[in-house]
Amino acid sequence: MMSELSDEASESELLNRSLSMWHGVGQMICREELDVPLDLHTASSIGQYEVVQECIQRGELDLNKRNCGGWTPLMYASYIGHDTIVHLLLEAGVNVNVPTPEGQTPLMLASSCGNESVAYFLLQVGVQEWLGKAAIAKLKCLRSGILQQF
Repeated sequence: MMSELSDEASESELLNRSLSMWHGVGQMICREELDVPLDLHTASSIGQYEVVQECIQRGELDLNKRNCGGWTPLMYASYIGHDTIVHLLLEAGVNVNVPTPEGQTPLMLASSCGNESVAYFLLQVGVQEWLGKAAIAKLKCLRSGILQQF
């Protein structure tokens, strides 16, 4: 967690330096000029926890919505390895099984990039969903008398 905070601080510092170079060495950028609203997909991909949290709290967005590339916020966070954002999205109830247009799930994306903690979170939620669905299917079979024959 501490390394994440220092990474965010250094990213912010680097961004400020880059922008000041873009506008000329002597010019400084006002803080207000840097306040650009982020969409949920972008915030998830660059690790902006507070923005993702605010989007979830507002409750106005479909957290499973795909962008024009066919990716969900969970896919971006899983691919990049933002475990705190993945955890936040999972707590909000996103679907862990939505695939990319190429058929890759968030678990596949996390695994392909070596994001072990993200893969672990996704596996936990996926297993819970699978067990829940298996229990429901078993109950349906019991009600219909299919399992009573065995």
